[in-house]
Amino acid sequence: MNKIYDKLLLALAVLALLAGVGFYVMKSGALPSAQPQVGQPADHPYQAIPVPQSSEVAATWPEATEQAPGELYDVFTPPEIYIDNDGTFIFKPPYDDTKPKPPFGVYLAEIKRDAYRIQLEGYIEEDLSDASKSLLLLSNEETGTQVRARIGQEKAAAEFKLLDFTIERLRDEDDNPYKIVKATLLDQRTGEEVVLTHGERLFNDSFTITVRSEQDASVNIDLKEAPSEFETPAGKYVLQEINLEASTIKVEKLATDELAAETRTLNVRNTIEEDIPTVGAPEADESSQLFDFAF
Repeated sequence: MNKIYDKLLLALAVLALLAGVGFYVMKSGALPSAQPQVGQPADHPYQAIPVPQSSEVAATWPEATEQAPGELYDVFTPPEIYIDNDGTFIFKPPYDDTKPKPPFGVYLAEIKRDAYRIQLEGYIEEDLSDASKSLLLLSNEETGTQVRARIGQEKAAAEFKLLDFTIERLRDEDDNPYKIVKATLLDQRTGEEVVLTHGERLFNDSFTITVRSEQDASVNIDLKEAPSEFETPAGKYVLQEINLEASTIKVEKLATDELAAETRTLNVRNTIEEDIPTVGAPEADESSQLFDFAF
């Protein structure tokens, strides 16, 4: 009996399968075919979307401040903090504060007034009664050579003409004789008359500032005015001010990536020899005086 039931169930299953296949075939022939719907660009024009513009913001980072004495740190300079064997917090700053500060690098060696290019060194009196016949001994400061001239002579190489020469004979309070000797020349560069006094150096209004360095003996810089920039192996500098009365200058050492800018007032470091006034010696007997060499 069981075998008969199995055969009946199998037959029913086959019939059900055939019926399902037939139904599917009939329905599939009646379904409409799907056609893709493609639109044209003109039907839906592209709408441009504006790109937002971001505003530039300049960030300013505040300088780090000490949170406690000796403890300096912020976001970009983190310190090292740890606990020692005794349980104490140890703070190690992010920088090495044990390194000595580098020297300023320069010092004021000299403030020197510029001498006039022609100086009166001496003279030879050929006629004691007539100073105009004297032979003058002049020094050319630019070339380091001596120039001899008489009144009326023109020295083209030194660019001057000797106009006059006078000797004034006087006596002081103690009745000691002395002389005031002057030469007047025409400076052919400037067209001006210049008076030279024997025994005195004539200076221009200009001056020369000499800067040197204790760390580098090769540094020897002459400056004429302020402000002036100059450079040494120790850094770049700016001569800001010149005080002739106090014999000082103000110099700024420009900042670098490692060091901040520094400004100092420098005094003349070496010994300055003061001008010693020339005291006239007693004059010899003019009756026996043929030549007067005054240097």
